[in-house]
Amino acid sequence: MNIIEVNHLMKQYGETEVLKGVNLAVRKGEVFGFIGHNGAGKSTFIHTITGIINKSSGNFNLLGVSDKYLNKVKSKIGVMPDVSNLYENMKGIQFLQYMGGLVGDNRSKEEYKSLMKDVGLEGMGKKKIKSYSFGMKKKICIAQALLGNPELIILDEPTSGLDPESAIKIRNLVAGLQKKGKTILLTSHNLDEIERISDRVGILSDGLIKKLGTPQQLKEKVDDGICIAVRTKPVLAKKDIQELSARLKIDVIFDEIKKGFSMLQVTSEEDIPTISKELIESGVHLYEIKVEHRSLEDVFMNA
Repeated sequence: MNIIEVNHLMKQYGETEVLKGVNLAVRKGEVFGFIGHNGAGKSTFIHTITGIINKSSGNFNLLGVSDKYLNKVKSKIGVMPDVSNLYENMKGIQFLQYMGGLVGDNRSKEEYKSLMKDVGLEGMGKKKIKSYSFGMKKKICIAQALLGNPELIILDEPTSGLDPESAIKIRNLVAGLQKKGKTILLTSHNLDEIERISDRVGILSDGLIKKLGTPQQLKEKVDDGICIAVRTKPVLAKKDIQELSARLKIDVIFDEIKKGFSMLQVTSEEDIPTISKELIESGVHLYEIKVEHRSLEDVFMNA
């Protein structure tokens, strides 16, 4: 079952097209990473499917319900708000109780304290939100998104501004929510984080989904050769690699020198032993050679 289904979704402001016909399906129970450059349209997409702004054309379904009847399922959707929308003169626990009341969340005060602990705000319930750091405000926004026991949870940059320990706790929280059967749409500029916790990833670029698949599938589609890192003495420079390529009559491309390694691109893994043999026979001291596996960042930069 798809929790989110989007078909040819368009959003236009005057002559400016922000969403240019987005097609997307997010499956029940998955963590879906949604990434894109600043200005790609991520926030516009989220605001459109949650009813904050109106679409220009196209259609979408959430939780099996057409966008025409979105109000019927809004109580089953948890959206992380922007920190600027917090009521800063309220105490943390008071704020969650108030917002929980609006969505019919009838948990006890102790359960609200437990929720604050889950997002890393243990002991902060009696302090006013205006005294919170930016990272703490992000955490209470995540807590707000979890009120009402939603089936679909939309988290926009949940770990930006958090220290590493807090970011790990939030990632663990997301994993725990998924185990409970929740569906999570997650945006982040931390591509390593997206790669770690997302079942599938969609890359939004210029108002369209340009790439879609599991992190592994996307990395396998990067088609600009195989990257290898070579550590030698002397360190191989661009001229050395050009001469090596000419001698072996294979394509070896020099990228850069990075932390003592010469970063190269070759066409096939079969080129690696050939290069190793040639370097050794030519008197170069070869200490290490390894394949540099593609990252989601490589995919993102090629989108």
